[in-house]
Formats: sequence, C-alpha cells, structure tokens
Amino acid sequence: PAVESRWLWRLRTLAQGAGVALPGRPEVVAWARALDAPAAYKPAQRPAPKPPVEDRPKVMAVTRVEALTRDPYAVWARDILRLYRIDRPDEPTDARARGTAIHNAFERLAEDWDKTDDPAAHFERLYLDALEAAGAPASALAREQALAREAALWVADLERRRRADGRRIIVEQKGELTLPLPGGPFTINARADRIELTSEGQGHILDYKTGSPPTAKMVETGFSPQLTLTAAILMAGGFKGLEGATPGDLTYLQVSGRKPAGREEVRVQGGEAATAAAVKALDGLQRLVAAFRDPGRGYTSRTAPQFVHDYAGDYGHLARVFEWSTSGEEDE
Repeated sequence: PAVESRWLWRLRTLAQGAGVALPGRPEVVAWARALDAPAAYKPAQRPAPKPPVEDRPKVMAVTRVEALTRDPYAVWARDILRLYRIDRPDEPTDARARGTAIHNAFERLAEDWDKTDDPAAHFERLYLDALEAAGAPASALAREQALAREAALWVADLERRRRADGRRIIVEQKGELTLPLPGGPFTINARADRIELTSEGQGHILDYKTGSPPTAKMVETGFSPQLTLTAAILMAGGFKGLEGATPGDLTYLQVSGRKPAGREEVRVQGGEAATAAAVKALDGLQRLVAAFRDPGRGYTSRTAPQFVHDYAGDYGHLARVFEWSTSGEEDE
C-alpha cells in the first residue's frame, strides 16, 4: 500500500514523541520489488527422447503414422514404452465409447443387411447395445436414444443408396504392406472400416467418424494419411481377396445423430486422384521413416499441435506440456 495504516501512523507518532525510533525492515521492500522483477525466464525444454534405433517401431498402423506426423512423443510413449491409457473406474462414457459403438453397429448391420426387414431399427438397437456394453449409464442411454434413432435412419438410407449398384461391401478388413527400406523393412498395416468393391474393380475406402473428420487440406498435406495410406495398401494388393483393386473414393462418414444426422465427406475422388494421393502418401511415409531412423532424431512432443485432436492428450502430462508451453497448446 502507498499509504500506511492508521495503526502504524499512530504508533510512529507515539514513538517519535517518546524519542524512540521504530526498527526498519529494508529487506521486505527488496522482496516486494523482486516479485515484480523476476530473474530471466527459462522454460523447460520441449522433450524429445532419442531411443536406440533398434528399439524404434518397425511395424505401424496407419493411424499411428498419423500420430507420428503430429506428436512423435506420443508414439515414443505408446509404441516404444508401451504405456497405455487406463480409464478410471468411475470415468463416464466418452466420445471414444461412442465411436466404438458406431463402428460395431456399422459392422454388424453390414453383416446382417440381408437378414433384417428394418435396418434402421436394427442399427439403433446395435448402437445402444454397444453403448450399454461399454458401461454407459441409463441417463446417458436415454440421452443417446434420440440421436441413435436419427443416425439409424440416415445410415439405413446410406446403405440402400450405396448398395444399389450391387457393389461388394467388406468391413473391418485387415491389410498390410512391407516396404524394403534402408535400415531394414518397415511394415504398415490398416484395418479398413469399410471397403466397397465395384464391378469395375475400384475399392472405395470409407472411415467412420463421430467427431469432425480431417479436412481436405490435412489429408493433402499428409497430416491425416490414414485413408491415403490405406489406399496405398489396397493398390499394392495388401488386402487379402482384393488383389488387383484400384483406389476409389476416399471418404469419411461422419455420424452424429444431430442435424444433419450424418455426412458423406469425400476427401479424394477415385481414379487418378486417389492413385496419386496414395503414391504421395507412401513417398511421405518412406521419408518419415528414414528421418526417424537417424539416431539423432528425437520423438519431439507436439511438432504439429494445431492438428493434435485433444487438448491434453493421453501423454501430455508425461511430456509436461505446461512446463514448456505457456498455454499447453502452442500456435506453431
């Protein structure tokens, strides 16, 4: 305070009248001034662990390649140290459970399509059953029921339209491709949510999303290579039973149950564009793998934070993001 208290003023006046000097505390003033003039700020360094090259991944899923382009530290923690997120016992059903439930319902509906007379009702029941199995409480199921009905109607219409030309529907198909690279072979694998094989031999690749799908820019620049690398595996004959197929449309199916209940978001058109995108993604992958086979290259935390989906992430606390980033999310 700039003005001393009445008590201190009165005490000082009485002391002066008695000829007594009050003891001073100049160090307190120095402390106060030091609070407003701290020493030079030196934040912690962004972590970039450098494991031995022989311990670095030689096999990766296309979704993990996506993580490697955005947050290499998360790959170090999960794929090298094998640290996995554990849900708290009391943790509510979140977006991950909704995404899993949507995937399960789509897969089962595709398998049961010829056996059901009411695909919308069947999808709705499959979805809610999957949520219940994931531990969703009754209150959450009641809230999801209306969304499930709207989503189911959209999905049933989608299935009818896309099946109209007799295309073959393949769900949850596994595929892989091994690349002979300097330093040893590297394998990428994928579990495609859905591949639709046409009579012309084109394989349309679809991925289900309950949240916002990656933008066309993110796919083009290689920050979301899931679909394009899956197309590369398809083009190389990496999916059993689909040898000889060429990449068709690369599409995200966004399912929300809101208005609109769903969207078909084509990110790359089939034919030459999809083939070129697959070749470009494969070339980018080879350069990425070569870069991380350099012993001096570390698994730096959040190299592209603008594309990290969640705020803290599963490994943000291990990377101690808030100690080297003022906001926990850097605008880089």
